[in-house]
Amino acid sequence: MAHRKEDAGKETSWVARVIGFTGGGRWLIYLSMVLSALSSLCSFVPFIAVYLVVADVVAIYPDFAALDAARMAGFGWMAIAGVVGNIGLYLAALLCAHSAAFDAEYNLKLQMAEHLARIPLGRLEALGSGRVGKVMDESVGAIEGFLAHSLPDTVAAFTAPAAIAVLLFVFDWRFGLAAVACVVAAFGVEAAGFSNKAVTEKMRRHLVNQEHMTNATVEYVRGMPVVKTFGQTAESFGRLSAAVRAYTDLALDVALFWQSLMPAFTAIINNAYLFILPVGIILGAGLAGSDFRAFALDFIFYLLFVPSIAGALNKMMYISEDSMIIGAQLARIDELLGIDPLPAPRPEAVRAPERFGVELDCVSFEYGSGGEEGEGSGALALDRVSLAVPEGTTLAIVGPSGAGKSTVASLVARFWDVDAGAVRIGGVDVRDMDPDDLMGCVSMVFQGVHLFRTSMFENIRMARPDATREEVVEAARAAQADGFIRALPQGYDTVYGSAGVHLSGGEAQRVSIARAILADRPIVVLDEATAFSDPENEHLIQRAFERLMAGKTVIMIAHRLSTVVGADQIAVIDGGRVVERGRHGELLAAGGAYARMWKRYTQALSWGIGSDVKSEGLDAPCVSADKEVV
Repeated sequence: MAHRKEDAGKETSWVARVIGFTGGGRWLIYLSMVLSALSSLCSFVPFIAVYLVVADVVAIYPDFAALDAARMAGFGWMAIAGVVGNIGLYLAALLCAHSAAFDAEYNLKLQMAEHLARIPLGRLEALGSGRVGKVMDESVGAIEGFLAHSLPDTVAAFTAPAAIAVLLFVFDWRFGLAAVACVVAAFGVEAAGFSNKAVTEKMRRHLVNQEHMTNATVEYVRGMPVVKTFGQTAESFGRLSAAVRAYTDLALDVALFWQSLMPAFTAIINNAYLFILPVGIILGAGLAGSDFRAFALDFIFYLLFVPSIAGALNKMMYISEDSMIIGAQLARIDELLGIDPLPAPRPEAVRAPERFGVELDCVSFEYGSGGEEGEGSGALALDRVSLAVPEGTTLAIVGPSGAGKSTVASLVARFWDVDAGAVRIGGVDVRDMDPDDLMGCVSMVFQGVHLFRTSMFENIRMARPDATREEVVEAARAAQADGFIRALPQGYDTVYGSAGVHLSGGEAQRVSIARAILADRPIVVLDEATAFSDPENEHLIQRAFERLMAGKTVIMIAHRLSTVVGADQIAVIDGGRVVERGRHGELLAAGGAYARMWKRYTQALSWGIGSDVKSEGLDAPCVSADKEVV
């Protein structure tokens, strides 16, 4: 892939990599660099014009009437031309650079979006929206800013010293050496900072801490209702506070490191004339007559010219800082682009299923230890699991939390690839299917529902963009969502999230089911879709499920055992293994794990305020009816 080649090509230079992001627009970057260099050269023309004016004045002193007015005016126009050329060429350079930078931003964000679409969805979820958003916005924004502003300035910053070096030694090499001593002293101070490996590492960690703080902030804000409900405000804020403190402490360390070096650097380059004055005083002490006039002319020129060194070196200082920042931002981008995508089948090996039964054949799977979050992370989430769901039948999967139920659903949709065994649809390994074909086979309804900030109509129609309005309304009606949608201020055209328009959890769930009904895919995966619904919404959702599941191959992950009674088969998973399998009546008669779960579930349903605790047993579960009891 492109980013792999770039990653392997770090030896060429990070600047070449950044320019490479512009794609076909890189010629604009090169043009902006040439224009910036010419602009930098033009900036010295006014100094030359002033020198020529002073030279003519000194030459005729004190007979000022002998001055050639036309020649003086020519020098004035020469100075104006230098200023106009400097500004005009620089603006043209920025125009070219911005155009290329916008192309780079577009290309890079598109590349990242395409890559994120290819990596395992489970891995993407583990990254966190805060971290991904920070890389997509801040890191890519830093690349755009460097190309648009810093790169032209970099060329100017390196062109200016070359021009300065020529001018410094053209008139009097002794004054030139004094000016060079100023530059060496300033760069010595700067090098002391930028060569410090500890500071470089701290700046890298500074960006990492920014990501952690962003993730903690997003989690804190999104989880505020839960935090307040359960009185965990202090603990939750403590995690956010710790992330902010870590970020602040490191930022202070970096700032305090520079608190002495930066003022010293600035003081030296802004007072370059202090290096010139002693030399001028010593050299001019024994001169007189015409020799003194020539010396005075050079001395005046250097006093006028050396302040320009400050501007050139300031640019170089900021360029050095930018290089450290861009290097760290590139590392963040590389880290994201470096996540291995799900392997794509070879074009000649791609197969499409003709039937839609689902089979897990001796599947083993372990969430990696590289930071992914999931059930049983760091241990086998599924251990040699074999399940078969004939086409048009329903498999319900139950078991304790963390047993591996949701992992089954994730593997069927290929959010992850199995470590051993195979997941097949219609006899075809999902790894041999085109990803679009696979997604075209499977509809998923999750416990958590995400609605986009667009109309309710578009929220449903995103399942099938070519659907007509009548089809969308019919899907909503089948999902028991038509009534509450029509009651919204603008009905189906109401924008979700605008002007206080929000839905309850059960209503949002029915919108999600409407999407799945509209998609009309042959395989339906329900991942604890009614776990947190109230009784009324559960009843409506169950009616919606009847329409959604009709004639489909269904895999249902359930906490409420009442929802699985009618399933064609029930699999009990515990510790990543299938411990029981059969129909509801068969499993009850067997008296095994499912029978014990059912007994506890019915006890929980019958529990209420005022119940005889002694008769129920002191160890009877005290939970609400919408929670699984194990």
